[in-house]
This record gives sequence, C-alpha cells and structure tokens, in this order.
Amino acid sequence: MKTFLEIMINSKTEMRRFGVFLAKTLNAGDVVTLNGSVGVGKTFLCKAIINKITKIKEIPSPTFNLVLTYPYQFDYELFHCDFYRINSFDEVEEMGVFEDLKKK
Repeated sequence: MKTFLEIMINSKTEMRRFGVFLAKTLNAGDVVTLNGSVGVGKTFLCKAIINKITKIKEIPSPTFNLVLTYPYQFDYELFHCDFYRINSFDEVEEMGVFEDLKKK
C-alpha cells in the first residue's frame, strides 16, 4: 500500500481540527479505518469526528463494548468500533457486528 499523504499532528487541538475537517468530508456509507499503536490518538480523533457529525458531546471509547453506535441522519447509524482485541475479520463476522447493515 502506498502512502499518499502524511500529516503531522502535534497537539490535541490539531487532532480535533483534523477530526472536524474529516467529518466534513464524510458521507453516509463511508468507512474510515485507523491503525496505530496504543495512545497515538485514534479514539480522540474518532471522538472529534463523531462529535462534529452527531453533535453528541459525551462519546465513550468502545474499548470494552467493541462497538458503539450513534444516531445519524434519517435511518442511518454511525458505528464506532474498536477491534484491538480481534485477531481477524472472521471474528468480527462471527460476532455479527454488521448484520444490520446487510439487511438494508
């Protein structure tokens, strides 16, 4: 996989601004995946995106739940997943996390 763009983020303020920017570019049905070491800001970035899209202020980490959903426009939901304990996509399929998506 090639890297098309590298962005250096040096503070929580910059990360929040980047999350707001990303949120403005997303549409229903888009999928964003993040991969990185523990503590680099993945959840913080997700919270900024979710806050901008849904206006919900309190956004917990899905670390223990694995998946949290938030209401979005019309019949849509925004899924926030944390699969750090998952070893393969087969495990995600077995849990049935995205079963509702298949019905639509």
